[in-house]
Amino acid sequence: MGSKIETYDRKRKEFRGGHLLGYLAFFVVFIARSAMKIAGMQAGTVWTVMHVVMAFCLLWLLYFSIRLFKIQREIGADPLLKEALNNELDRLNELKAWKIAFYSLIIFNLAAVYLFHILAVPLEEPIILIISNLLVGTGSFDLARYLLDR
Repeated sequence: MGSKIETYDRKRKEFRGGHLLGYLAFFVVFIARSAMKIAGMQAGTVWTVMHVVMAFCLLWLLYFSIRLFKIQREIGADPLLKEALNNELDRLNELKAWKIAFYSLIIFNLAAVYLFHILAVPLEEPIILIISNLLVGTGSFDLARYLLDR
């Protein structure tokens, strides 16, 4: 049973790493796209390539989300795996990751307030800020969870 637990733990870590990689790639491309949109450079091949890369990143995220969901469901169905892999340390790491995500959102929002209100950078589309908040929150949670589980 020990090898089965190690196998599931390794798979779960690999899937979290792939999920995190998809988030980071999507976030970088999204920020670059948003900067181009604010600067008024919305035409050309680069703009189209960015949309293709963002679509690929979303498919990547979907794939690893489904894989994580399936493995969590398998762990939850087996009482021995559930006891071994969803232990107190795992729940503590999840709580710490939520706290880190909360504080990273506060810092991001303070930086956004400074950028858009104090420096008077025009925000033409508030959806950029809303999506960035979602990406920062979920990405920092995933990053913290991945690093704490190592």
